[in-house]
Amino acid sequence: MMKRMFYEAGRAMREAGTALDRVGLDVMAKPIFKEPFARHRPVMNLFDKHPVTDPSVFVAPNATVVGNVTIAHKSNVWYGAVVRGDQARVEIGGYTNIQDRAVVTTAKEVEGQSSGVTKIGSHVTVCPGAVLRSCVVEGHNRIGAGAVVNDGALVEEFAIVADGAVVHPGRRIPGGQLWAGNPAEFVRNLTKEEMAALEIDAEAASSLAEEHAAEFLPTSAVHLDAEKTA
Repeated sequence: MMKRMFYEAGRAMREAGTALDRVGLDVMAKPIFKEPFARHRPVMNLFDKHPVTDPSVFVAPNATVVGNVTIAHKSNVWYGAVVRGDQARVEIGGYTNIQDRAVVTTAKEVEGQSSGVTKIGSHVTVCPGAVLRSCVVEGHNRIGAGAVVNDGALVEEFAIVADGAVVHPGRRIPGGQLWAGNPAEFVRNLTKEEMAALEIDAEAASSLAEEHAAEFLPTSAVHLDAEKTA
């Protein structure tokens, strides 16, 4: 009870501060302060549910990581992607990339399971627009663009879900195989080269993420110097 009261009091203070900031800008009539900026928070608590990200993780400025989410080293969440640990926990391993507009979310409960946790292993590429919900992706996988992996599904290590495929609830995708279609069905076994490429591609995405992260510099005091000369 007390924890909730402190939380609400803190939020009220933040809202009051924002309102005062806006009033102050109008009173000062300083155009230098009126440059548009986003108040979006890429990594956000949800009351007592706190994301935990390794310092090497890149989260794009317009991505969203919220709630009970753990992201391991060298992983990345790209532009417009959403990782929501609000209903249950989300775990993401190392060198995994959640690409543009992909959604990783959870359900409170999944039939036949104790919880709706979503687990994504290491060296997984979740391609643009894919949706993963309360499922397990073991590691060294590619979830294709626009693919959907539903509640309780299991994608074993070194498996690929093709672009646009829909893995129905509770379905198991065996390792070393390519599945496609709606509902997703077995297409063929993967070659050794294709399986090796899964790790190479994931690490390449992590290297690219480091370049993007380098462009977002720490907040400076340049605006204060600009104010003095305005």
